[in-house]
Amino acid sequence: MATNLLFDCHYSDIWVHPSNWKTLSTQKSLKLNWYVECKFYDPLFKEKYPKGFPYRKRLNKLRTLDERKAAVQLLLKEIPILFEKKGWNPITKRYMVPEQTPAPGLLYPKQNFIEALELAYPKLSVSEGVKKELRRIVAKLKKSATEQRIDFQICEIHSGYVRDLLDYLNLTPNEYNKYLTHLSIVLSDLVEKRIVFHNPVRDIKKKKTIKKLRETLEISELHKIFGILKLDHYTFYRYGMIFFHSGARSAELFRVQKKHVNLDKQEYIVTIRKGNSYREVKKVILKNALPFWIEIVEECTSDEDYLFTRGLQPSLVPTQPYQITKRWKRLVKDKYSVTADFYALKHLFLDELDKKSNLAGHAGSHTTDVTERFYLFGSESRKNEALKNIEITIFDAV
Repeated sequence: MATNLLFDCHYSDIWVHPSNWKTLSTQKSLKLNWYVECKFYDPLFKEKYPKGFPYRKRLNKLRTLDERKAAVQLLLKEIPILFEKKGWNPITKRYMVPEQTPAPGLLYPKQNFIEALELAYPKLSVSEGVKKELRRIVAKLKKSATEQRIDFQICEIHSGYVRDLLDYLNLTPNEYNKYLTHLSIVLSDLVEKRIVFHNPVRDIKKKKTIKKLRETLEISELHKIFGILKLDHYTFYRYGMIFFHSGARSAELFRVQKKHVNLDKQEYIVTIRKGNSYREVKKVILKNALPFWIEIVEECTSDEDYLFTRGLQPSLVPTQPYQITKRWKRLVKDKYSVTADFYALKHLFLDELDKKSNLAGHAGSHTTDVTERFYLFGSESRKNEALKNIEITIFDAV
């Protein structure tokens, strides 16, 4: 009769040779072959040991009948304990550890890969925009895996699985590369947590893409649009003027609170997030935009107020910057057949700034020369002071 163990292993009844060991009493019986034996079965070694692995303990070295009989009785008690309670596997010569079921919501190496990704990405220290994109990507991968019947543990993930999942989705080269970039962020985090041992995205080549020309706005077109917004949608016009003269991203401006703004010094602080890297940057309020900054700061009722929330007005409840893209489409692109995105304002501003100085890269918070970053500590302050004295005049007529 077999006794079941961990991982579908089991062992047979235990027998003793000689079978009449209890009644033997003569010294002649010491010349017989004494042993205790059973068969151990492990499904992983079914082909190698189809009739079971013989687990045998020989007793021939013991010199007296009493010693051999005592050893037999001890082994008959100890072998079941060794297999059943201690989990000993005589084939692998290791103790089998029972598989633990982690508490709900915890990551573990043998978890289904989609479940692991769904648990991992919300905990990343990345922007909400990146998390939103990861939510979309993981949902697409889940669909791909379901339709292809691909199922594996997260610890088993490799480049072949990732390629199979992505190739099935028929992504454009740009989308394909975006999926790789975002997946790499999650998997790198899982490597650090020892859930996976290697980030397989590093073994996959990105696809070649064509860098398209970015659409820009003509100054005359911008005058017309902002003239209309000023009359019909003032808070959007005000935000547009602040955004245009900042060189910042909406994601950064939407995190600015009243406490981050120093009107006397014409400065404010933004947190720039790129991947897992966060850094605070002191940015300049240009003279052209200063009246709009003064206006919106005066509308704040607390130092903790975010400047741009619902309705592009101050409040304690932050909102997502994607609303700018939606407003621009609804109020400008759809109404006036404009094809350029709102972000074109930033590039137009940096282009105008470049005509007046060489500070466009600094205004856009682009990384500076290595020597400057590490050794010329006063360089940033000097550039900020220079920016404060620059005026962009293209809106004088609006």
